[in-house]
Amino acid sequence: GVHNVLLALPSASRQRRNEILEHIRKARVNVRTLPDLTALAQGRLAVSDIRELEIEDLLGREAVAPRQELLDKAMRNKVVMVTGAGGSIGGELCRQILRNEPSSLILLDQNEFALYNIDAELRKLAELYRHENLQIVPILCSVRDQDRMEHIMQSWRPQTLYHAAAYKHVPLVEHNAVEGIKNNVMGTLVTARAASKCGVSNFVLISTDKAVRPTNVMGASKRLAEMVLQALAAESASDRMRTNFSMVRFGNVLGSSGSVVPLFRQQIKDGGPVTLTHPDITRYFMTISEASQ
Repeated sequence: GVHNVLLALPSASRQRRNEILEHIRKARVNVRTLPDLTALAQGRLAVSDIRELEIEDLLGREAVAPRQELLDKAMRNKVVMVTGAGGSIGGELCRQILRNEPSSLILLDQNEFALYNIDAELRKLAELYRHENLQIVPILCSVRDQDRMEHIMQSWRPQTLYHAAAYKHVPLVEHNAVEGIKNNVMGTLVTARAASKCGVSNFVLISTDKAVRPTNVMGASKRLAEMVLQALAAESASDRMRTNFSMVRFGNVLGSSGSVVPLFRQQIKDGGPVTLTHPDITRYFMTISEASQ
């Protein structure tokens, strides 16, 4: 019988590819994709270019393109800071920001190895895009350190700040509730106050759909972080302060650290079982790049 199917349709839309995948889903075969058979025949691609399905192939729709004028307004020729820069969301934010040519990109994370990796990757990207004048600054720091956060912002004067630093793994935060609250709530309060004090123009909190009627500690901590920002925004409006506070709620981000898709893939490779939170659960997916844009 057939054990492997090669999907050699690089120009097909995601909708068409999903229709094909739906037809062969019950056959229990391995599906791999091939970029271009002509390129393979001409020797421009090797058999090693046959790859597993991309995370984006599971999206079920075409990816949504960003509005470039909005990205330019917040990033181009600006000093931009990203907290949690070493995480999957923070890292992708940094990649997207770099493409929009900020004057400086401040990477802040408390994980030394993650910060080292994203710093090295972004420096290579900056060379590739020929952004010779871009200044990339990696800073080891906890967002809970008020004095240090204020000192960093006073020194570098970021105009736009994306606050992605958070503990987000639901079971882990459930078992470490105090640390989750300290990092997700108090860390947001410290960072937002420092941003307001130092005249940051735009502060964007990266939140989650789990903050809606939360049923776990992680979701509740992110809802509290949102409420912190709402209170500071009201205070800012009454005092006519300069910082514009806003927040975005992400759904399930495909391929992010701790995402269910890599977990499901590994469970299938191991022969099962595939563990579900609930058989009737509905998940709303977006790609890492969509979420960041």
